Amino acid sequence: MFRFRLAVVIVVSFGFVLFLGIALYWGSNQVARHFQRSQLAYEAFDHYERLSQEAYRHFKQQMDRLITDNPTAKVGVEKSKQRLYIAMQELRNTAVKTPEAESGIKDRPDNSAELERVAHFTVFLEASEYRFNEVERLRQQGKYEMAVQALSKLSEDEIDGKFQPLIDTAINAEREKAATAKQELEDLVVQSRKIAILASLCAALFTLTSGLLLLRGLRKPIEALMKGTEEIASGNLDYRIKLENRDEFSYLASHFNQMAGELGIQQNELREGRALLEKKVAERTFELHHLNEELKRMDTARREFLADISHELRTPITVIRGEAEVTLRGQERDVEEYKDTLHRIVELSMQLGKYVNDLLFLARAETANLQFVWDSVDLRELVISAVEDFQVMAEESSITVSLNAPPESIWVRGDKQRLRQVLFILGDNACRYSSPGGHISVTINVGPKEVNLSLSDQGIGIPAQDLERIFDRHFRSQNAQSSRDDGTGLGLPMARSILKELGGSISVISIENAGSTFTITLPLISDKQD
Repeated sequence: MFRFRLAVVIVVSFGFVLFLGIALYWGSNQVARHFQRSQLAYEAFDHYERLSQEAYRHFKQQMDRLITDNPTAKVGVEKSKQRLYIAMQELRNTAVKTPEAESGIKDRPDNSAELERVAHFTVFLEASEYRFNEVERLRQQGKYEMAVQALSKLSEDEIDGKFQPLIDTAINAEREKAATAKQELEDLVVQSRKIAILASLCAALFTLTSGLLLLRGLRKPIEALMKGTEEIASGNLDYRIKLENRDEFSYLASHFNQMAGELGIQQNELREGRALLEKKVAERTFELHHLNEELKRMDTARREFLADISHELRTPITVIRGEAEVTLRGQERDVEEYKDTLHRIVELSMQLGKYVNDLLFLARAETANLQFVWDSVDLRELVISAVEDFQVMAEESSITVSLNAPPESIWVRGDKQRLRQVLFILGDNACRYSSPGGHISVTINVGPKEVNLSLSDQGIGIPAQDLERIFDRHFRSQNAQSSRDDGTGLGLPMARSILKELGGSISVISIENAGSTFTITLPLISDKQD
């Protein structure tokens, strides 16, 4: 019901708008039509004025030429004649114009009369040219009196008697047409204004009336719906909205009442569910306590994992920084020295990338499978590069580093980055646990089938009772903990795991407060293999 009334209001309002639009469109077309007629009338009026001026100017030039017989006057006659014919052509073009809105039969008589007047002007000008030529022939024949009489008769009878009335009639006709078009335009504007005002008043009256009726029909059901929503929002789910009309609001009220009933049922179910939930919460409390303990254990594992990360990344970062600082503190160096330093920094950066890929390994047991890139490695070249890095790390504590290695290459089968990692672990421990001013010695001994690499320091050493446990994960001897508190006990277990995968081994000989010697053993290969 309400939708039908609303649809009627919309349709009628649209009809008013459509009618007003059509009326405005028709009025604008009529205004454009009359305005164009007025413009053409004024344009023709201007052309007649110009034709009159050019014609009298031409007649005067002709008379001056015939009376004075001045040779230069002939040039002026030709120019005035040319301007006269241009004005005549413009008038002819204006006469043949017909506006699109005036192309009907009603306006064709006016157009024909205009063309007829133009034709009369054309005939008169051609006849006047003939009469002027006749006067010229009389003058050339020596008949001056006859020529003067003919010229006087032409001026009185033709120009003043025929041309002047003809041009006055045309100008007055165009003036009347312009006045008529202007009056019609004013009348049309008044008429359009009345139509627009009347249509607007009708639309406003209808809109106001229909709006009041719709508002009156909407007020009661909306108030009932608002009261129902307030009651239900306050918790009174037993309240019901009562509307007797059979319209959309009654349909909405019935659904609203149904919703209130369903909410009451759901509220009772929620009360029952709350009691059951409280019971389950009590049962789960114990489980949450157990999970909390598990989370604490996981947090401890996370801290150990972060310690592993710092341990593995510290040594390469220290060497890279040391290489850069040593290079910057030195005097001017040649290009090769800079290239050598950058080459070592690149290798250390690759080593860091390898560590990042192995971070998950740090959280696994020693038996976890490692990822290796197998290749033939020149152990001598690798050790020489590592010793240079040791020198950078040891420089801060004024520790010297020496290398004793054979001159020829030593080829082993393994992963170059993993071997560098083992050397870093041993070199970092030697530098950190050596006394300032001490010495670190690296020696390579080549046997028939294997190569032994020994790294000796003059540091704090390892107590005898701890020698069997230094390769256990997270173990640190008592003197190591007293000397430095930044260790994690991860380096040596990792070094042993890597060497085991490479088919080698690691051993240690140490005297407390005298120093330690770590020996790495790796199998040799006969020649370099791809």
